[in-house]
Amino acid sequence: MHDLKDVRIIKLPPATVASVQFYCEEPERACIAVIDKFVNESALGKVKPDTRHYGFNNPNPSPDIPEGEPDHGYEMWVTIPGDFEVPEPLVKKYFKGGLYAAKTIKMGDFNVWGLLWDWVQASEKYDYECREPDSMGGCLEEQIDYLINLNDPAFTEEKMQLDLLVPIKIK
Repeated sequence: MHDLKDVRIIKLPPATVASVQFYCEEPERACIAVIDKFVNESALGKVKPDTRHYGFNNPNPSPDIPEGEPDHGYEMWVTIPGDFEVPEPLVKKYFKGGLYAAKTIKMGDFNVWGLLWDWVQASEKYDYECREPDSMGGCLEEQIDYLINLNDPAFTEEKMQLDLLVPIKIK
């Protein structure tokens, strides 16, 4: 059971990101493989020890997808220094940042998205603010402690924590 009394309001800073996007059977895993390899090979953690790791559906699941086709895509970002080189298939993008309602979950507890959305809709102080990335109206998932977890041999997906992030503005 999730208690939404502990929703946090956070401000994400603007950032340059290295982005990769896949539309396939397991797009999250495809993105992870590319991002993790890039981070390790570029020693990004040493260059930018405050690196952050975001992801989101792109495109979102749709009931109109023909049978046998992947039901969604995924895009993943890691923050990088502005002058950092990014090899293909990565693409350099700029993230404007902003104010977000945040709720920490264990990997797999994605039902909390609906609860967090309800919290934002019921808020007397905040309104939802649609923004980039367009595919999820600005909503993001941030992996907590990405750089710590990346090369920890004891780390498993079951131990992963994510912040669900809904873009907001003060009413």
